[in-house]
Amino acid sequence: MAIALLAIACVTDAARACTGGALTAADGSVVVGRTLEFGKPLDSQVAVWPAGSGFQGQSSQGQGLRYRSRYGFIGATVGGHNDMILDGLNEKGLNVGLFYFPGYAQYTPAAKARSGRIMAPPQVSAWLLANFASVDEVKAQINSIDLTPQVIDVIGIVPDLHIKVQDASGHSIVIEPRGGKLVVHDNPTRVLTNAPTFDWQLTNLNNYVTLMQSYPAPKTISAPGGSKLTLQPFGMGAGGFGMPGDFSPPSRFVRMVFFTQTATPAPNASVASFQLFHILNNFDIPYGAARPPQGTAESDSDFTTWTSVSDLKNLRFSWRTYGDPRIKAVDLRQALRAAGTTPRVLPMGPQRPSDTTPPMPVLVQ
Repeated sequence: MAIALLAIACVTDAARACTGGALTAADGSVVVGRTLEFGKPLDSQVAVWPAGSGFQGQSSQGQGLRYRSRYGFIGATVGGHNDMILDGLNEKGLNVGLFYFPGYAQYTPAAKARSGRIMAPPQVSAWLLANFASVDEVKAQINSIDLTPQVIDVIGIVPDLHIKVQDASGHSIVIEPRGGKLVVHDNPTRVLTNAPTFDWQLTNLNNYVTLMQSYPAPKTISAPGGSKLTLQPFGMGAGGFGMPGDFSPPSRFVRMVFFTQTATPAPNASVASFQLFHILNNFDIPYGAARPPQGTAESDSDFTTWTSVSDLKNLRFSWRTYGDPRIKAVDLRQALRAAGTTPRVLPMGPQRPSDTTPPMPVLVQ
């Protein structure tokens, strides 16, 4: 029992939540978006990495993987670690996102890792963005690397992660470290949150097959003697009755699948990007609303630090932050031309509750 309680405490202590999904526009273009929540501010920036950039895998034992990027890419970083991309986009339209996976990540033990193939878990997204153009290419090569359990200094822990990958065709997969290997799941929902495992999340969707976007038709019940009662919904939205509304990963997974599956297709990627930002608004966690239990090592509240959307057709990376809700965007092609052969780092904006929020514009008629 003591071991079980310790395991539960370890999972509960890591109160970190992220929600991701995707839309396909009527013209076939794909946009991918996600929120980023973490109990400790990560002070993300936007890194632009040109093709030909050199990378070194972090390793606590053996030699880390060395490689040069085939493709240029852009993404939101972990603090000062510009080679650790939380969510990004490459010039071939591949999107990669890291999602917290507390209590379930099972990395390759350092003693069993292949020298020259090792990297820290948060470095895997840069490797994927730097080297692959499609989901099929990723599936073919993902087990050529070993992710080993390594403490990341910014957060002071080994981050439990699983990975969502999507390409411009709309094909999506989830990669999870299980039993020391990287297990690949096809992802028809194109949605990901956190724990438990992805296959469990898909099974859980069977509990919500009755959810529908239209509200139900009135129903009349009667009794002997001729008395009747007509039952009808109070208003719009009754078709979603029973949809979970809390901040837990299973509930957010169900809601994101519902919202993305019922969304009216936008005409093009630009409109779909704004549509996805609106959907992601439903997953904003207000500061103070989701806290770890008292007595755990983590004391701060989860909140939505930033939200990003990647346009896989037009190669635009867009985001907004906690302290500045205005959407900012970078055209990847232009950014790579401006960078030349030198990586660049762009400010993402204020991300902490204590950061000064820019003044809201005042409209006078």
